[in-house]
This record gives sequence, C-alpha cells and structure tokens, in this order.
Amino acid sequence: MNLRVWMGGLRPKTLPASIAPVLVGAAVAYRHINELNICTLVYPTPPQCVARGVLYSALLSRFWPVFILCLAVTLLLQIAVNLANDYSDGVRGTDEGRDADESDSGRNGRDAKPRRLVASGVPPKQVLCAAGVAAGLACVAGLVAVVLSQAWWLLAVGALSVAAGWFYTGGRHPYGYAGFGEVAVFLFFGLAAVLGTEYALAGAVDGLGVAAAVCCGLNAVMLLMVNNLRDIDGDRIHGKRTLAVRLGERRASVLLAVCCIIAWVISSFICMMLWMPWGAVVLISGVAVPIRMVSSAFRHQFRTALNDAGFQTLLFAVVVVVSVAVSF
Repeated sequence: MNLRVWMGGLRPKTLPASIAPVLVGAAVAYRHINELNICTLVYPTPPQCVARGVLYSALLSRFWPVFILCLAVTLLLQIAVNLANDYSDGVRGTDEGRDADESDSGRNGRDAKPRRLVASGVPPKQVLCAAGVAAGLACVAGLVAVVLSQAWWLLAVGALSVAAGWFYTGGRHPYGYAGFGEVAVFLFFGLAAVLGTEYALAGAVDGLGVAAAVCCGLNAVMLLMVNNLRDIDGDRIHGKRTLAVRLGERRASVLLAVCCIIAWVISSFICMMLWMPWGAVVLISGVAVPIRMVSSAFRHQFRTALNDAGFQTLLFAVVVVVSVAVSF
C-alpha cells in the first residue's frame, strides 16, 4: 500500500471540521460546570448549593475521559465518512480525471484536485473495509462515552451520524448527489457535535452552546462548499448535483461569502460574551483569513481556500477555549 495515497485519502484538510466542534462543546460545557460551583457563602450551606457541589464534583471527575472519547468519536467518524465517500464516488466514476499531483495547475486556471484512493487504483473493498473499521471504532468510543456520561439518548444521535455518513454518497439515492450535503454537515458537524459534546460533559445545553453550534456548523458548511466549488465541473459531468452545481459557481461563491459573514458576526459576539472585550478582539485579529478564503474561492485558488477554511474553523475553537479558560 502507498502510505501517501492512504494519508491523502483521509482528507486531512477536512478534519478541523470534526475537531473544532468538540473543542467548542467542551469549552462551553466546562463553563457550565464551573458555574455550578458558584454559590453564596452563607451558613448553614443551602441544600441547593450542596446538590450543585455534588454534581460539580461528579461532572468534573469524568470530564477528561469523556472529552477524549468524544474527540475520538468525531475524528473516527470523519475518517469513516471520507473513506466511504471515496469508495462510493470511486465505484461510480465520479473521481475519474483527478490530478495525481496537487502542485500542478488544473484546467481553466483551477487548482489541481487530489486523487482519491479508488481512483488511484486501491481496491474498492479495501477502502470500504477501512471505512467500516473506522466507523466501528467510533461506535465503540461513543458507547463508552455514553456509559460514562449516562446520556443514553446520544446513542440515537450516533446511529443517525453513521447513517448520514454512509448515505451522503452511498446507497441508491445518496443525498450528497441531490445537493443536501451542506444541510447534513451543518446538523452533524455543528448542532450534533457541539451540543452532543456539551451534554455528554455537562448534562445540559444552553443558549450559548446553541449559538456556538451554529458557528461550527457554518464553518463546516464553508469547508464543504469550497470543496464542491473546486469539484463543480467534474460533479456536473457525473450527475452529482451538489449545491454548487445547482446554484452555479457565481451564486455558490456569493453564498459562501454570506455564510462567512454570518458566522463571523455570531462568533465575535460569542467570544466577546465569554471574555469581554478581548475574546472578540483576538478573533477579529484573524479576519484576514476568511477574507482570503472567499477571495481565493472566487479566483479558483481552492487549495488556499481549503487551508483557510480549515484554519478559521480551528481559530474559532481555540479562541473560545482560551476565552473560557481566562474567565475562570
């Protein structure tokens, strides 16, 4: 096996979409847990303060194991989805004609598209098997996290996530071929990942967590939109009607810019609320990244746009983590 081909097949530039929401969900959960330990110092201690203190100790004692398991779940699911998509697109012939070397320029001034595993000659059954192993490991990690957190309803979320990953490009009627990929990543890499992590760690969700989940979802949407804009010509030829294909390149690029503006407005507000006013100041100091991402997409420089989309996803997560850390 060619290790370089397999590493490329994991699509490492997409992995920030799975890491960032867990970091954000954990930070919001940590803030919620620490608020449980805030109580008026009076004697005798009010019963509600005693109960909050017991809950605080219990949640804090399992915080790191559950956090690591949640991170493993999302990373492994992301890898499983990437491999499953590689398999499905490969056997359908959607990935035919990809460039072998990303450093080469593509046609029409576009950046070259990295070749996928099946398109590179890796047997499809091996790719499918690797996807199954990654999904299986994600399920094991998820089950352990649910047992530790006692958040049993998250099993349903996990099952839906696995099904969504497969039917994105798999099955007889993949929804990714009908233009619903952006909706799926918003739901699963935004709402489900952030709020699921927050609930597993803190036993509750709040409005700040919902707002942060929306930001993470929009960041994941932008990653997928840049990817689909890069692949728009080949997808159109092979009948893969992504949102970019349905809207057309110009309107899809405008929608990318709109999503970016909305995400940054909400993100700045969240970071300012967590660490006033410095959270917003630190986040806005990196505003050149999304500007370059959008402009690069319009100029067909999709390697740069993908790098920037991944960077801004992690930037938001890091600023949220730092803002929560300095506020306690």
